[in-house]
Amino acid sequence: MTQTQAGIADTAEQTGATQTLGSFVARLRFDALPAEVVAKTKLLIRDGIGNQLAASVIAEPARVAHELVAEFGGAEQATVTGYGTRLPVPFAAMVNAMLGHGVELDDAHGQALTKSGSLLIPSVLTTGEFRHRSGADTITAAAAGYDVMVRLGLAVNPGNRKRGFHTTGTVGAIASSAAAAKQLGLDEDQVTDALGLGAMQSAGIQAYLDFPCMAKPLSPGKAAFNGTLAAMLASKGFTGPRRGLESREGFFSAYTDGVDLDQIHSGLGTSFKVMEVGFKPHAACRYAHGPIDAAQAIRAEHGLRPDQVAGVRVRMGELAVRQSGRTEVPNLNSAMGSTPFGVALALLHGLNGLGDYTKGFADQDVHRVARDVELVPEPSYGLMGRQAVVEVILPDGTTLTHAVDGPRGEPDNPLSETELENKFLGLASMRVGDAAAREISDMVMRLEEVGDVSDLVALLAKG
Repeated sequence: MTQTQAGIADTAEQTGATQTLGSFVARLRFDALPAEVVAKTKLLIRDGIGNQLAASVIAEPARVAHELVAEFGGAEQATVTGYGTRLPVPFAAMVNAMLGHGVELDDAHGQALTKSGSLLIPSVLTTGEFRHRSGADTITAAAAGYDVMVRLGLAVNPGNRKRGFHTTGTVGAIASSAAAAKQLGLDEDQVTDALGLGAMQSAGIQAYLDFPCMAKPLSPGKAAFNGTLAAMLASKGFTGPRRGLESREGFFSAYTDGVDLDQIHSGLGTSFKVMEVGFKPHAACRYAHGPIDAAQAIRAEHGLRPDQVAGVRVRMGELAVRQSGRTEVPNLNSAMGSTPFGVALALLHGLNGLGDYTKGFADQDVHRVARDVELVPEPSYGLMGRQAVVEVILPDGTTLTHAVDGPRGEPDNPLSETELENKFLGLASMRVGDAAAREISDMVMRLEEVGDVSDLVALLAKG
């Protein structure tokens, strides 16, 4: 343990949560990051960039948001991925975060209920471009942001989600503040100010689950906007509530029924939460991934025609059913958020990539099977369990069954480096072509050697 890390750990229980996290973020240095944390953070940065580039081709919500903020104009401080438009940092961060969440392939932490990369990667790249920060600075800011986001998500859930909040939006505003403040080079008090200002702007409900619309990516979008705004205000001397998380009128009191402060303090500065984050192989809600894995296994073993599927039963955790149970999907975004559709697509087509959803959405057999998928809450999985069992009923009554303990892509069931690279290249090439996608990948994989992250961002405006 370095002296800086020891100081963070020693003071963690003696100060409030806001100040503790502010001190951690301000004092974290690149040379204090273990090699595996650096490597994982680079993979997550690349993954987030790939999602943004692909979404800049097909994501309608982000396109509309980009059109609007481009009309606003303003100082040309940061670049909108794929489009190349240069805008004030908060606006560019907002659109990029909507892109990051635009194809349902962003990274996830199961128990924290966070999609961190969708908003943290835009936050560090826009502020890093603005301040010409190095690649090492960018890795450090991203790792700090992931730590804040996952720790807070773990601390406030399941209460935050039970109240109807979208944790990626609520906690994301605070984590974005942390990551952006780090990129802007703020001191401990200023970072703490930024965290308090981010907490004051925390927002995001999941009403889109009950009414399919464009709204879902607005949560990470506004989180990135609010977080970068908070950090930039703090950089100008704008003070915020330095007990914004834990005070009587603070975030914890307002946003959850119970908070586990040990999730914030335990291992801070020594155990980096970025290592707990998983990657998504399927363009679907993370809760759909386990059932999709199981359905793909059934398809691979048995091969199925549409007329061979008389019905499907999926056993999942309670929150998974609530989150992803829609059987009628009027648009592509709602299809990617639906476990019944994802399972039907896996059973009939075998793959659940971004292009597969586009093709599958036009296949009425997939819609028909999806309408026959029954989701059953399994009490033994608990509220937030990611286990799943898929049972396919054939016309003669025979049942084909496959169970999974959790989705592929989690740290205990990881995707290979080749799979992650191919995922990125496939997504990025949709916007910039194969050669540029490879160039971007190579630069991110040596990001600690890059003197100015603007050199990376410049590659994201091509195509």
